[in-house]
Amino acid sequence: MKNIWLLTKTNIKRNLAIVFIAIIGAAGLCFMISAMGRLTLEFTIDKPKIGIIDNDNSILSKDLKSYLTDKLHYEIMENFTYDEYSTELIEKHISVIIEVPKDFYNQSSLGNMPELIITTLDDYENAAFVQSYLNSYMSSIHILSDNAGGNKAIFDQLFHNYQLENTEITQTSATTVDKKAIADQGGFLQSIGFFMMFIFAISLVLTYMIQDDRLSGVFQRIQVTPVKPIQYIIGSALFGIFVCFVMVSIYCGYIKIMDINTGMPFALVVTIMSLFSLFTVGFSLAIALFFQTKNAVTSIVIGFSTIGCILGGAYFPLEMSPPSLQNLARILPQFWFMDTCRSLQANANANVLPNLIVLSLFTVLTYLIGAVLFSQHYKNN
Repeated sequence: MKNIWLLTKTNIKRNLAIVFIAIIGAAGLCFMISAMGRLTLEFTIDKPKIGIIDNDNSILSKDLKSYLTDKLHYEIMENFTYDEYSTELIEKHISVIIEVPKDFYNQSSLGNMPELIITTLDDYENAAFVQSYLNSYMSSIHILSDNAGGNKAIFDQLFHNYQLENTEITQTSATTVDKKAIADQGGFLQSIGFFMMFIFAISLVLTYMIQDDRLSGVFQRIQVTPVKPIQYIIGSALFGIFVCFVMVSIYCGYIKIMDINTGMPFALVVTIMSLFSLFTVGFSLAIALFFQTKNAVTSIVIGFSTIGCILGGAYFPLEMSPPSLQNLARILPQFWFMDTCRSLQANANANVLPNLIVLSLFTVLTYLIGAVLFSQHYKNN
């Protein structure tokens, strides 16, 4: 045990740079939670969009559009054809199409109130709310028209006075949206995906360190010292685990201190990050013992981490991928890691025990492979 501790401490002293890199990486992940959270909130809670076909282009139609944008906070899309609007509506990029008829202003000023043509999808709530807002506006214009008695000059004066009035409209959401929870969970999901890339980058340094020692004959020299080769491997592994846990500790500590709602229990966040860190260390040990050159090691580690994160759903939901890739992703630990996070954010009661078991098996498998490779290399030398 003394020799193992001595080797671990020596590795830390000779690789202080990687410890600082782990700290900087953890700080980057902490910043990413906030930055990605704001970005997620911006895309998740957006202004509802309305497509308008203005066939009148009068002061009245412009006032209608001002009513929708300034008071109801809708976002208006204009200068599209009806077919283009229909496509946007079907794809749910807009919530409604409003057609302003020709002579909308003239007919209103003369007391002949025209009807706005409203097109929505088969969703009662959306149609009902939009229709209610437009009915409110049209009722106000109808009152002005009645009071004008068909006199256009009087209508213009009444309409001008109406525009000068700043009538506030109180809106109440049908559902309460927890913006902080949306931002926190979105930021966490994005940053945890990058965590998998960062942790592999850190473990790559461990791979270089072991490979340099192996190729320079350190293993052979150890045989004539009180330090056993197996103690060297354990000490190196503990160094890798220590560096990974520095990043995990800072990142999880930030989540705890800032009370970030990750959508899953804090203890489970620590558990899955620790399991994945152990896996990357074991994976690095096995790669360092199996391959002979740094180019091969670099290609394997970077290739596995990059492709694994993409297929595993680190940057986008796996449902967006073809079924064949979804099935392929299940052989990767990155998939089970991200599936744990996504499942619990979607359903707090989701059963993620199988995910934890699979991650544990991946971790044990890498260390078993590393032990076999080390045993073979030791016998050969």
